[in-house]
Amino acid sequence: MEKVLIDNTSPSYKSLHLIVPTQYYDPETFQVNHLVGLFLAKGWNVTVIAPAPSYPSASVLGDCTSAAFRHHRLRICRFPTLKRNGSVLFAVINSLLFAIIGSFLAIYYALRNPRAHVFAVQYSPFTCIVPAWAAAFFLNKKASLWIFDLWPQSISALLARSSAAKFAYAAIEACVSFVYSSFTNFFVSSPSFMIAPLVHRLKKVELLYSWEPKHILPRRSCDSSDLALPIRLVSIANLGAAHDLDLLEEFLLYTKYLNFCWSFVGGGSGMARLQHFCAVHELIHANFYGFLPKDDCLRLCSSADLSIVPFRDSEVLDTICYRFVSSLSVATPVIGFGDNAVSELVSSFFCGFILCQLDNSDLQTLRDGSVSESLSALVDSISSQLAFIRTSCRDSAFALFQSRFTENAEEASLQRFF
Repeated sequence: MEKVLIDNTSPSYKSLHLIVPTQYYDPETFQVNHLVGLFLAKGWNVTVIAPAPSYPSASVLGDCTSAAFRHHRLRICRFPTLKRNGSVLFAVINSLLFAIIGSFLAIYYALRNPRAHVFAVQYSPFTCIVPAWAAAFFLNKKASLWIFDLWPQSISALLARSSAAKFAYAAIEACVSFVYSSFTNFFVSSPSFMIAPLVHRLKKVELLYSWEPKHILPRRSCDSSDLALPIRLVSIANLGAAHDLDLLEEFLLYTKYLNFCWSFVGGGSGMARLQHFCAVHELIHANFYGFLPKDDCLRLCSSADLSIVPFRDSEVLDTICYRFVSSLSVATPVIGFGDNAVSELVSSFFCGFILCQLDNSDLQTLRDGSVSESLSALVDSISSQLAFIRTSCRDSAFALFQSRFTENAEEASLQRFF
């Protein structure tokens, strides 16, 4: 066990102590980082329990012991983990190790700080909240949970339609319900999560959006920009089963001979598929950067005209995702896919465009050489409104960010702690 940071807690703050067991933490880019920062800014002592960085891989994350991660009221307790490097097996082992080792550490620090509050952020897999549950269950600690992924709905697509799969689903659902019963406060990251079966039965559920610090980065100005320059589209996060890759591929293919330039940041199974698709169809207007440091990623997003948020239609996937909030934080308008929470906000604030999902007949038509009406209309709209996109639309995107996704906007939901 490695204590990266030494806690210099003063006696006056002993009554305000937060324990945050999290499978992902700085320099990994997750919302829990901002949550810890907010509690520190409000005068709390914070103990973070986290494995050594491994997402997406330890080799690209840099030094987690540098001064950037130090604070006199912050203690980070790290323990060894396996370098993922794309290995599913290693990812599973890391999740199990965190659940086991993290539980012992959460109980240990909870015993050392009798008045501490426990706060967990639920990503996938569900095991990431087990350490917080252990402290709440065995020591009767007050604990809060912020839900970003719905379980077991998140893995329903992976389970076959068989009696065994139904039994597994029911067993996981029972486990999740049991674990939830030990938490006292619940927050969800998207309005649609409120109607999810397990969440709907909970008490004291509040909406708590993700937030980002305000980023002052270079922006393209329409007054000095040549409208003949390529229309720049960017995707700044992993791509996988949650995303409408079919529609994204058709969008790429349709813009092959148009004045469009695409940039993709991140990885995932969907990114590998997309790279193969672009190679086969010789789509040289698409550039793949792999994983980038967050500042570089945001700088690339800031210089783009539009950011892609390509989620498939699904109750489970209807979330206010990190890529959406990050795009708004640098005043980049958005293209949302389908009818969901992101698209509703984009339409309400006039800060982007909506691309309707394609059904099977649309896909077959596209592959026969025709163009989807919605895809054609979107490209025409973007091309004809480029001046608007580079000026007023950017202002609207940043206005949405300021109204919903800043630290000040979210403090109200957490006011009971401050």
